[in-house]
Parts: sequence; C-alpha cells; structure tokens
Amino acid sequence: MPRVPARYLTLLALVGLPASASAQAAPTDPACATVRVALPAELAGWSQQQPVSAGTKPGEGATVSIGQAALVSLHPARHLALAPAAKAADGNGGTLSLAITAPGTYRIALGGKAWVDLVQGGKAVSSVAHAHGPRCSGVQKMIDFKLAPGTYAIQLSGSPGETIALLAAKLA
Repeated sequence: MPRVPARYLTLLALVGLPASASAQAAPTDPACATVRVALPAELAGWSQQQPVSAGTKPGEGATVSIGQAALVSLHPARHLALAPAAKAADGNGGTLSLAITAPGTYRIALGGKAWVDLVQGGKAVSSVAHAHGPRCSGVQKMIDFKLAPGTYAIQLSGSPGETIALLAAKLA
C-alpha cells in the first residue's frame, strides 16, 4: 500500500469530522453556502490554517505566531499537566506556546468548542472579553486578553474533536 502524506491525512480527517451545531460554523447554516463573510483585519489569516501539534504541558507543542492560523492536533484532555480552569477535562485538549513582544490586547479565535486557559508562570491569565465569531466565518469563539511581553501557554481543553482551528491576533 502506498504511503499517504500527512497533509492528505489531515484533509481526510477534516472531511470526516461531524459538523458543529453552532450557527457560526459555515457547514451547519444553509445560508452560509452562498454567503462570503469578510473577516475583520485581525482575523485575515483564518483561511490559511497550517497543521500543528499540541503538547500536554506548558513548553510543549507548537509555537503560535500572531496572525497565522493553525489547525491544532489535540490529545485526550486527561493527559494535560495543568488542570483546566473550567470543568473541561473531558474531550480533547493540548498546549501551545505564544510569544508576546509588545503589550496590548490579544484575541484567541477558535473554530470549535473548547475551553481556553492562557497560562504564564503557572497561573491562569484572566480574559477581558468573550464573543462569538462572525456568522458563516468558521470562527466560533473569540477570547480577548490584555497581555504584557512574555511567553504564555495556550491550554485548550474540552474539545469534542481531535483537531481545532486557532488564530491568535493583536487587537490594540
């Protein structure tokens, strides 16, 4: 049997994923089949998702670049080194690194259901805002944080899927 490149396996996995029940996810709303949504400038990279792997503890997993969307491969959340801040230990999760070089407000956008903890120095950073993504955009959830320069761990948990789209963006 010929060897299948990893990028094709990811594509096949995505095709086989069940559609989300959210109105923000394009596949579930018939109106989204004919609507093209203009994303805000900070989410412009959403459609160019690059496959990355999450780790199970801070310092492991891929480093997320500001403005570059990622399609994150997750692990069973029970393997996470830090307990999630919410009761989101069921499902899948993982950790990624995020390097911040300038102070400001940053947004983590997700393409599916998951709990997001932003961790620095072993402590969760409080969010400053939450919102749904634009309808028919594929962005399901957005969480904003006021951050100082430094390295942070993005911990995802409670995802029903084995992959999730993610984008970190600078707002102000």
